[in-house]
Amino acid sequence: MGMSLLYEVLEPLPDAESALRRARALLREFADWADDPDIPQIGQVVTTEQYVHALTFFREGRFLTRAGMRFPETGLEDFWRRLHALGVPRGESPYEVQVELIPELEGLWPLPPEICLEPWRDAWPPLVLSRLEENCREADIDALVADVGPLSFDVGWYAALRGLPSSKLCGVQLCLNSVWTSQSAEPAQGTHGVYLSIGTRNRDVQEEWLAATGLALGEPLLGW
Repeated sequence: MGMSLLYEVLEPLPDAESALRRARALLREFADWADDPDIPQIGQVVTTEQYVHALTFFREGRFLTRAGMRFPETGLEDFWRRLHALGVPRGESPYEVQVELIPELEGLWPLPPEICLEPWRDAWPPLVLSRLEENCREADIDALVADVGPLSFDVGWYAALRGLPSSKLCGVQLCLNSVWTSQSAEPAQGTHGVYLSIGTRNRDVQEEWLAATGLALGEPLLGW
C-alpha cells in the first residue's frame, strides 16, 4: 500500500470558487491525464453558521467527538441535558448520537470543544447526491461548490503529473473551509487550500520536480 505527500500551493484563495478554479488550473498545467473527481467529503459542522447552512441541505446527522473517539464519561453533562430537553435520546452508542436536523438544535451551539455534528450526505443537492456514491462529474463539483457556503468540503483528483515516473497517488486536492493536516482535512472556516499530491514512489525526483513547477509550496504533509 502506497502513500503520498501533499504540498499546499501558497497563493491567496479568497473564496471557494477561486480555489476550485486554481485546482483545475493545476491539473491543466501539470497533468497528462486526470480521473473524474473523487466522491466529495463533507466535513464536520462545528459553528452556528455552518449548522444554519446545513439545515438547507441535510435532514439527518450525528453528534460525535471531533476525534471520532468514545464520548468522555464526564464533562458533557450540560450538553446531554440540553439535548434531552429537545427530546433527543442519547441512545446506546458510546460513539455517536443520531439526530434529525431541526432548527431547534441551533440552541446547542456553541458545542463543547470536543463535539461536532456530522451531517449525512442525503440532499446536497438531491439531483447530484442521488448518484454520487458511484461516480462524480465536474458539473457535480460546480453545483456543490456553488452551495458550499461555510461548510467544510474536500475533494481530490487522481492524475498523472507530467514528468514524474509514477502516477500512483498523484494528483490535486481541494479543501474548502478546511485545511489538510495529516491524511485528512480538518475544519477551518473561511480558509481554502489547493494541494499537489506526490506519490512516494517518486521520492527520488520529487524535490527536483516540485522546484521546476515554479510554485511557492508549503511543507510536505502526509497525504492520500
